[in-house]
Amino acid sequence: MVIKRLHVEALAWVEDIRDNPHHHARVALDDLLTQLADDLQHDPETMERAERIKVRVLDHPQLLQTATSLWAAFRTALITSLGESESPLRARMEGQLRAFAEHVRDEAPLQARLDGYAADLATYFVDRYGDELMTVISHTIERWDGQETAEKVELHVGRDLQFIRINGTIVGGLVGVLIHAVSLLLGR
Repeated sequence: MVIKRLHVEALAWVEDIRDNPHHHARVALDDLLTQLADDLQHDPETMERAERIKVRVLDHPQLLQTATSLWAAFRTALITSLGESESPLRARMEGQLRAFAEHVRDEAPLQARLDGYAADLATYFVDRYGDELMTVISHTIERWDGQETAEKVELHVGRDLQFIRINGTIVGGLVGVLIHAVSLLLGR
């Protein structure tokens, strides 16, 4: 009963700190962090202690293994959570993506800004990696088998390809008739 009561009181205290921006514990913590930030920038003794701690942590042989295992656990949990249709994380991410998409759809200035970013990014990559990209694309296309590529395109495009062929035939025929008619009229 004592542990249960301590737990309830601790939760109430933390909730009070969370809900009250002027709570004495929150103010004290803010003051402490402000002083620490100032000391890390201006106090040589604090700067030296922080540097020693950093070196000790980074030199510890277990650091890489721990970081790798933490990353693997985080990655697994994230993938598992996103794979579950009823996951709160998935629902939250879908909601945020939907809200962002609606914001982009409704805000012309944001659309223009994003278009500018995309154009700048494309220009950067073309300027920086254009030659390598051209080489990779050229080598990839040279290795393609024409018949196999045509079959894959037909498989993926499907019925639309038949409509494209029919429309092309009709338009080509009409243009041919038009050219023939014009040549007959000009020739007479």
